[in-house]
Amino acid sequence: MNQAGRPPHSPFAEPARAVPGKPREERRLNLYIDGYNFYVPLSQSGKESDYELAWCNFLSLGEHLVQRLAREQPHFAGCTLGAVKYFTATIPEGMPSNPSGIQRKYNWLDALNCASGGRVEIIHGTFRARKHRFYIERAELDKLARSGIPINFEVAARQQTYRPQLTVHEEKQTDAMLASALVTDAALGRLGGTSGSPASARLQTVPLHRTNTRPTPAACHAAVVLSADIDFLPAAEMAAQVFECPVVVAFSYPHEGYEVRELACRSEGLSALHISSEELRGCMLPRQLVLQDGRRVSLGEFKKTHFGQVRASGG
Repeated sequence: MNQAGRPPHSPFAEPARAVPGKPREERRLNLYIDGYNFYVPLSQSGKESDYELAWCNFLSLGEHLVQRLAREQPHFAGCTLGAVKYFTATIPEGMPSNPSGIQRKYNWLDALNCASGGRVEIIHGTFRARKHRFYIERAELDKLARSGIPINFEVAARQQTYRPQLTVHEEKQTDAMLASALVTDAALGRLGGTSGSPASARLQTVPLHRTNTRPTPAACHAAVVLSADIDFLPAAEMAAQVFECPVVVAFSYPHEGYEVRELACRSEGLSALHISSEELRGCMLPRQLVLQDGRRVSLGEFKKTHFGQVRASGG
């Protein structure tokens, strides 16, 4: 309750006009994708049928979600798809890497840019090297040694717990940029702005889709955050409750999203949505595309390079 004793205003309070002061036909719904959270589960299942779902056209998925939400939740009726923002991370030069994996990723980004006509804005974070100490008990060392992992037992014998210093590489900035973009765009939408030209005119040209490091502000009046990571919930709550921008937290196959569903339903202006494997399959890129420079990229090669690398590494 507010100071006047009235319940807080909800972005869902007026079914005929879900966004205060904004005509139904002018409401934009933005889609924000946590690339790492989407891709990794599909890449780790070991099934080609799962992995090929990562060959996703997020523009098509955004259009599908707008239509689905309009059918299932009346306060989204009349929304049109605004900006589609895909957040990922670029492996910097000098960092140990898998060259075929990097090329596979860029081939997919090229395909996405081509198929969407630049309508999907790709935003790159980075990776940072960090020293990390792992604590491993002696019994676990024996198990690792039996599985073929080399262990320096001379070092391990001098201490109760083996604590090797390892260098790990952490993805940085992508989560913060997604959360910041969501709140910024919701604030612009609440102020009545459209941030310049329509979303269809803000196209990401080649080669910006490979190098862009900051999202372009794009006002929205509703949003979908595609991630099962609950770290985004505070930003989603702020967008919904401070700027009256209803937010759907979506989690896609193979995520179960139990915690996201439970926590999102506790906050006014938030809801949760599951995207099935069938829906992803209906929103895939063409199996083969010819890019502007004449190169051909294909789903077959995308899968081949991934599974070839997995088998070569003993996976």
